[in-house]
Amino acid sequence: MSGRPAHLSRGALVVPAILAGLGIFLVYGTVTMEVVGDGGLFGPTTMPWIVAVLCFVVAALLAFDILRPRPEYDTPATGTADGSAGESGEAGPAAPDGVNVPAVLTAVGGVAGFIIVLPFLGWILSATGLFTAVAVALGNRRWPGIVLGGLAVSSAVQVVFSALLGISLPSGFVGGF
Repeated sequence: MSGRPAHLSRGALVVPAILAGLGIFLVYGTVTMEVVGDGGLFGPTTMPWIVAVLCFVVAALLAFDILRPRPEYDTPATGTADGSAGESGEAGPAAPDGVNVPAVLTAVGGVAGFIIVLPFLGWILSATGLFTAVAVALGNRRWPGIVLGGLAVSSAVQVVFSALLGISLPSGFVGGF
Protein backbone atom coordinates (compact mmCIF):
# COMPACT_ATOMS: atom_id res chain seq x y z
CA MET A 1 0.00 0.00 0.00
CA SER A 2 1.26 3.47 -0.90
CA GLY A 3 1.68 6.16 1.72
CA ARG A 4 0.32 8.83 -0.63
CA PRO A 5 -2.39 11.17 0.63
CA ALA A 6 -5.85 10.72 -0.88
CA HIS A 7 -5.56 13.75 -3.17
CA LEU A 8 -2.48 12.16 -4.81
CA SER A 9 -3.80 8.60 -5.13
CA ARG A 10 -4.90 7.04 -8.41
CA GLY A 11 -8.53 7.53 -7.36
CA ALA A 12 -8.00 11.28 -7.58
CA LEU A 13 -7.83 10.90 -11.37
CA VAL A 14 -11.63 11.13 -11.31
CA VAL A 15 -11.39 14.92 -11.18
CA PRO A 16 -9.21 15.27 -14.31
CA ALA A 17 -11.48 12.76 -16.06
CA ILE A 18 -14.56 14.84 -15.21
CA LEU A 19 -12.81 18.01 -16.41
CA ALA A 20 -11.80 16.32 -19.67
CA GLY A 21 -15.38 15.07 -20.12
CA LEU A 22 -16.69 18.58 -19.55
CA GLY A 23 -14.20 19.90 -22.10
CA ILE A 24 -15.36 17.33 -24.67
CA PHE A 25 -18.99 18.25 -23.96
CA LEU A 26 -18.19 21.94 -24.46
CA VAL A 27 -16.29 21.31 -27.69
CA TYR A 28 -19.17 19.21 -29.07
CA GLY A 29 -21.74 21.83 -28.04
CA THR A 30 -19.70 24.67 -29.52
CA VAL A 31 -19.05 22.91 -32.82
CA THR A 32 -22.72 21.97 -33.26
CA MET A 33 -24.06 25.36 -32.10
CA GLU A 34 -26.17 27.25 -34.61
CA VAL A 35 -25.04 30.88 -34.60
CA VAL A 36 -27.22 33.52 -36.21
CA GLY A 37 -25.11 36.17 -37.92
CA ASP A 38 -21.41 36.64 -37.33
CA GLY A 39 -21.68 37.06 -33.55
CA GLY A 40 -19.29 40.02 -33.43
CA LEU A 41 -15.85 40.04 -31.88
CA PHE A 42 -16.87 37.96 -28.88
CA GLY A 43 -19.72 35.88 -30.22
CA PRO A 44 -21.56 33.09 -28.46
CA THR A 45 -18.83 30.54 -29.26
CA THR A 46 -15.89 32.42 -27.73
CA MET A 47 -16.48 31.68 -24.05
CA PRO A 48 -17.25 27.97 -24.55
CA TRP A 49 -13.97 27.58 -26.46
CA ILE A 50 -12.03 29.38 -23.72
CA VAL A 51 -13.64 27.28 -20.98
CA ALA A 52 -13.10 24.05 -22.96
CA VAL A 53 -9.40 24.80 -23.42
CA LEU A 54 -9.08 25.67 -19.73
CA CYS A 55 -10.79 22.38 -18.82
CA PHE A 56 -8.32 20.41 -20.93
CA VAL A 57 -5.28 22.31 -19.59
CA VAL A 58 -6.33 21.97 -15.94
CA ALA A 59 -7.21 18.28 -16.43
CA ALA A 60 -3.77 17.59 -17.95
CA LEU A 61 -1.95 19.50 -15.20
CA LEU A 62 -3.91 17.74 -12.46
CA ALA A 63 -3.31 14.32 -13.99
CA PHE A 64 0.41 15.06 -14.30
CA ASP A 65 0.57 16.23 -10.70
CA ILE A 66 -1.24 13.12 -9.45
CA LEU A 67 0.80 10.66 -11.52
CA ARG A 68 4.28 12.14 -11.17
CA PRO A 69 6.70 10.27 -8.93
CA ARG A 70 6.81 11.50 -5.35
CA PRO A 71 9.83 10.12 -3.48
CA GLU A 72 8.54 11.48 -0.18
CA TYR A 73 5.45 9.26 -0.46
CA ASP A 74 6.53 6.41 -2.72
CA THR A 75 9.55 5.22 -0.69
CA PRO A 76 9.04 3.15 2.45
CA ALA A 77 8.58 5.24 5.57
CA THR A 78 11.42 5.29 8.08
CA GLY A 79 9.51 6.80 10.96
CA THR A 80 7.98 4.96 13.86
CA ALA A 81 4.27 4.44 14.38
CA ASP A 82 3.95 7.51 16.60
CA GLY A 83 5.29 9.83 13.85
CA SER A 84 8.61 10.46 15.54
CA ALA A 85 11.84 10.10 13.63
CA GLY A 86 13.29 6.65 13.12
CA GLU A 87 16.92 5.88 12.35
CA SER A 88 17.26 8.43 9.53
CA GLY A 89 15.63 11.26 11.53
CA GLU A 90 13.51 12.48 8.58
CA ALA A 91 9.97 11.49 9.50
CA GLY A 92 7.88 14.12 11.23
CA PRO A 93 4.37 14.37 12.58
CA ALA A 94 1.66 13.17 10.24
CA ALA A 95 -0.44 15.70 8.36
CA PRO A 96 -3.92 16.19 9.82
CA ASP A 97 -6.56 13.93 8.31
CA GLY A 98 -10.17 15.02 8.14
CA VAL A 99 -12.39 17.77 6.92
CA ASN A 100 -12.56 21.30 8.24
CA VAL A 101 -16.33 21.26 8.72
CA PRO A 102 -16.75 24.96 9.65
CA ALA A 103 -14.82 26.02 6.54
CA VAL A 104 -16.87 23.76 4.28
CA LEU A 105 -20.14 24.95 5.82
CA THR A 106 -19.06 28.58 5.42
CA ALA A 107 -18.26 28.08 1.74
CA VAL A 108 -21.45 26.10 1.04
CA GLY A 109 -23.47 28.65 2.99
CA GLY A 110 -21.89 31.41 0.91
CA VAL A 111 -22.92 29.70 -2.31
CA ALA A 112 -26.45 29.08 -0.99
CA GLY A 113 -26.72 32.69 0.17
CA PHE A 114 -25.47 33.89 -3.21
CA ILE A 115 -28.17 31.90 -5.01
CA ILE A 116 -30.88 33.20 -2.69
CA VAL A 117 -29.99 36.91 -2.70
CA LEU A 118 -28.85 37.27 -6.34
CA PRO A 119 -32.25 38.35 -7.71
CA PHE A 120 -32.69 40.93 -4.94
CA LEU A 121 -29.19 42.36 -4.44
CA GLY A 122 -27.89 41.91 -7.96
CA TRP A 123 -24.65 40.48 -9.26
CA ILE A 124 -22.14 42.93 -7.79
CA LEU A 125 -23.31 42.79 -4.16
CA SER A 126 -24.13 39.06 -4.23
CA ALA A 127 -20.78 38.12 -5.77
CA THR A 128 -19.01 40.33 -3.23
CA GLY A 129 -20.74 38.37 -0.47
CA LEU A 130 -19.79 35.05 -2.10
CA PHE A 131 -16.16 36.15 -2.46
CA THR A 132 -16.13 37.21 1.18
CA ALA A 133 -17.64 33.92 2.39
CA VAL A 134 -15.15 31.81 0.44
CA ALA A 135 -12.20 33.96 1.57
CA VAL A 136 -13.29 33.59 5.21
CA ALA A 137 -13.74 29.84 4.70
CA LEU A 138 -10.17 29.69 3.42
CA GLY A 139 -8.92 31.47 6.54
CA ASN A 140 -8.62 35.15 5.58
CA ARG A 141 -9.77 37.51 8.33
CA ARG A 142 -8.83 40.91 6.88
CA TRP A 143 -12.37 42.14 6.38
CA PRO A 144 -11.76 45.43 4.53
CA GLY A 145 -9.43 43.73 2.06
CA ILE A 146 -11.80 40.81 1.53
CA VAL A 147 -14.80 43.02 0.86
CA LEU A 148 -12.90 45.44 -1.39
CA GLY A 149 -11.34 42.55 -3.29
CA GLY A 150 -14.73 40.92 -3.79
CA LEU A 151 -16.20 44.22 -4.92
CA ALA A 152 -13.36 44.72 -7.42
CA VAL A 153 -13.62 41.19 -8.84
CA SER A 154 -17.42 41.23 -9.12
CA SER A 155 -17.35 44.69 -10.73
CA ALA A 156 -14.73 43.54 -13.25
CA VAL A 157 -16.86 40.50 -14.13
CA GLN A 158 -19.88 42.80 -14.53
CA VAL A 159 -17.93 45.01 -16.95
CA VAL A 160 -16.63 42.04 -18.96
CA PHE A 161 -20.07 40.51 -19.30
CA SER A 162 -21.95 43.70 -20.10
CA ALA A 163 -19.39 45.62 -22.18
CA LEU A 164 -17.50 42.84 -23.99
CA LEU A 165 -20.06 40.05 -24.20
CA GLY A 166 -23.29 42.05 -24.23
CA ILE A 167 -24.80 39.90 -21.49
CA SER A 168 -26.73 41.56 -18.68
CA LEU A 169 -26.14 40.20 -15.21
CA PRO A 170 -28.84 40.72 -12.56
CA SER A 171 -28.74 44.28 -11.24
CA GLY A 172 -31.06 43.84 -8.25
CA PHE A 173 -32.25 46.92 -6.43
CA VAL A 174 -29.04 48.74 -7.43
CA GLY A 175 -30.36 48.88 -11.02
CA GLY A 176 -33.13 51.21 -9.90
CA PHE A 177 -30.72 54.02 -8.97
